[in-house]
Amino acid sequence: KFLAVSDQALLKISSSAHVLRRRLSGMAPTGGDDFTSILRTPAWLLVFFNNMFFGCAGFSIVLPSLWPYLREMDATPRFLACVVAMYSVGEGVGGLVCGKLYAMRPSQAKALLLTSMFFGLFAAASYTTARMFGNSAAQGLVLASRFFSGFDNGARQTIEQTFLGTMVPAKDQTTVSSRLSSFALSGIMLGPAFGAPLQAVVFTVPGMGLQIDGNNGPGLVLCFVCMMNMLATATYFDPNDVFRRNGVTADDPAATDESSPGQASAPSTIAPAPSKLGVWTCYAVFALVNLSMASLETVTPIVAQRLYGWGPCLHPSDCHFDIRQTYVNLLLTSGGILSLTMSVMMACFLGKIIYSREIGAICLGLGTYVLTNTMNVDFGGYLPAWRFVIGYLMGAFFGGMLRGPNISLLTQIVGPHQKAPYMGLLFAIGALPRVVGPFAFVELLMLPPSLEPVDFPEVYTGPLPRTWLLYGSQAAVYAGMIVMVAMARAPIRRHIEALEAFSRHSEPLLPSKAISSSKRSIYDGQVPGLPATPSCVREGISGIRSVSVRSISEVL
Repeated sequence: KFLAVSDQALLKISSSAHVLRRRLSGMAPTGGDDFTSILRTPAWLLVFFNNMFFGCAGFSIVLPSLWPYLREMDATPRFLACVVAMYSVGEGVGGLVCGKLYAMRPSQAKALLLTSMFFGLFAAASYTTARMFGNSAAQGLVLASRFFSGFDNGARQTIEQTFLGTMVPAKDQTTVSSRLSSFALSGIMLGPAFGAPLQAVVFTVPGMGLQIDGNNGPGLVLCFVCMMNMLATATYFDPNDVFRRNGVTADDPAATDESSPGQASAPSTIAPAPSKLGVWTCYAVFALVNLSMASLETVTPIVAQRLYGWGPCLHPSDCHFDIRQTYVNLLLTSGGILSLTMSVMMACFLGKIIYSREIGAICLGLGTYVLTNTMNVDFGGYLPAWRFVIGYLMGAFFGGMLRGPNISLLTQIVGPHQKAPYMGLLFAIGALPRVVGPFAFVELLMLPPSLEPVDFPEVYTGPLPRTWLLYGSQAAVYAGMIVMVAMARAPIRRHIEALEAFSRHSEPLLPSKAISSSKRSIYDGQVPGLPATPSCVREGISGIRSVSVRSISEVL
C-alpha cells in the first residue's frame, strides 16, 4: 500500500514537472496547433483541404464529357455505367488498402499520400491518352483510369481523416471534419467548371500526335492538379513537424498509435476496446449518407425528365431552346449550394454546438431524409413539382449535417486505438451505395406499373413512372436507421464516457522516448539489476524507479 501511494505521488510530481518543462520550451500543454480559428489554420491542414478539394473534383470534372468520350470509342451505355461505378470501387479499395498500410506504418503518412497521388497522376495521364491505342484498348484504359482515380481519392480521405482524428482534439473534431467536407463538396460542385472551358479548346501535342479537346481535356487538367498536389504535400506537409509542435514525436503511441515491435502500448491494452455497436452504427450511417447522395445525383434528373419534361433535348441541334431545359441543372446547382452552405455553417459555428451531441444531429439529418423521401411519394399517382423541388432542396441542405458529426463520433468511439483501419473500412463501405445505388434506383423507379403515358416533345415520350416504391423504400430505410441509432445511443455514450475516464486517469505523463525505453520495465515488471521479488512489490519498485529517475532527469 505504501509503494502504491508513493507511486501515485511521484506520478503527480512528474505530471507537474512535465507541464513545466513544456511551458519552458514554449509549448502549450494541450498542443501547438489552433483549430478553433479559420484564420489560424495550420499549413498542413490547408494542404489537406487542397487535396480534398481537387481529389473530389477529379470525380465530377469528367462526368459531363465522359459519355461523349466513350461514344467515340464505340462504347455502350452499360459500359458507361461500369465506368462511373468503377470510380467508387477504386475509392473503396483505396480506403481499405491504405487503411491497413497506415495502421502498420503510421509514421509514413506523407509517403502514403504521395504514392496514392502518383496513382492519380498515372490515371489522369491514361485517361488523356486513351484514344491513341484503338477503341478496345482505349475503353480498358478509361476503365482503369477511373479505378485508380478513385483509389487515389479513397486513400487521401482515409489517411487525412485518420491524421485529423489523431491530432485534432475531440472538441474540434466536428468543426474540422466539416471544414474538410465543405472542400469535398466544393470540389464535386466546381469540378465540371474546370472542364467547361476545354470545350472550346482543340490542339495537338507536339511529337505525340495526341489531340486534346473537350472530351479528354479534363484528364490533362487532372494531370496538372495531381502534380500540384504532390508538390504541395511534399513541401508543406511534414508529420514530424506537426508532432513536434504538438509536443509528441513520431514514435509516441499516443500520437501515431504505433508501438515498438514486441512491446505493448499502454493505451491499446488498457483503454476500452472500440464499441462494435458504435463502430457499425457509424458505418451504416455513412453508407446511408452516400446512398442519399447517389439518389440526389443519379435518379433526380431521370425523375424530373419523365415526370415534368425538364432536361436537355434528345437531339440538341434539332430543337429550339426552352427554359425548362435548364431546370435540372438549376435544381442540382441549387442543391449543391445548399449542401455547401450547411457544411460551411458546421465548420464555422455549428460544429462547436454539436460536439457531444453528434447522435442528436445524426438523427435530425436522418429524420429529414425520411420527411423528404415521403414528400416525393406520388400519393394517388401524382407528385406536384413544387413538392418534388422542396423535398430535393431540403434533403440537400440537411444532408450536410450528417457527414462531419458521424466521422467525429467514430473518432471518439475508436479513442486511443489505431484509427486507420476503421477509417479505411468506413470509406470502403461508403463507396458501396454509390456503386449499386444508381442501378437499384432505376429499377425501383421502373418496376411499378405506369398509370398513363406522357409526351414531352423533344424531351421524353413514354410511360409516366410511379415514385412510391423508389422514395417510399428509402424513407423506410432511413426510418429504420433512426431506430437503430436511438437504440445504440446509450451504449455509445457509456463507451465514450469510459474512454474519457480512462483518458483522465492515464494521460501520458512522460516524454515519448522515456516511455518507449521503459515500456518493458513498466509493463513486464523486469527492471535490470533487481532481484526476483513478489510481483506486487516488484511492480511497485519498478514504477517508483522508472517514474522518479526519468521524470527528474527530464526536468533537470
